[in-house]
Amino acid sequence: MSSILSQSAPQVFACQKCGEMINTSMAQCVYCDAPVDPRWASWAADAQATITGAFDYANNIMLAARGMVVLLIATLFPLVGILSGILLFSSIFAFPILILIWFSKYQWRLRGIDKNQDDLRRSRSKVLKAGIIYVVAIIAWPIILIIVKIVNGLLGVS
Repeated sequence: MSSILSQSAPQVFACQKCGEMINTSMAQCVYCDAPVDPRWASWAADAQATITGAFDYANNIMLAARGMVVLLIATLFPLVGILSGILLFSSIFAFPILILIWFSKYQWRLRGIDKNQDDLRRSRSKVLKAGIIYVVAIIAWPIILIIVKIVNGLLGVS
């Protein structure tokens, strides 16, 4: 007994001929009328889902890197500084794990998908930029703490 819930929803992929996004339920492209091979369409839709996943995960990594910068700034404020410091310290260990997971899923184990595809290149670039933000944040944190300590000492604030 088959139900609507057990059927998979159509997935999207780029037409082989014109490059427009169409879904797997189509027998031919609505843009260029090229015939669509269902097996190829299924593979292309899975590849597109993987690429989209890589891009979404890269966006989350960039958000995590920006969050580290916010936590770094928040450590300067008296009431939230301790909690921010604890969260920043824990993110120093968690962030490289996120990057390794991304590279493991979307670079090192990709089979049959061009790693130089535009969205994969952009997501890889985003992950690398997030890594740079991470390195700057962990280098800046002790420097900022030392500067704040010196300024507080000069102002007589304990």
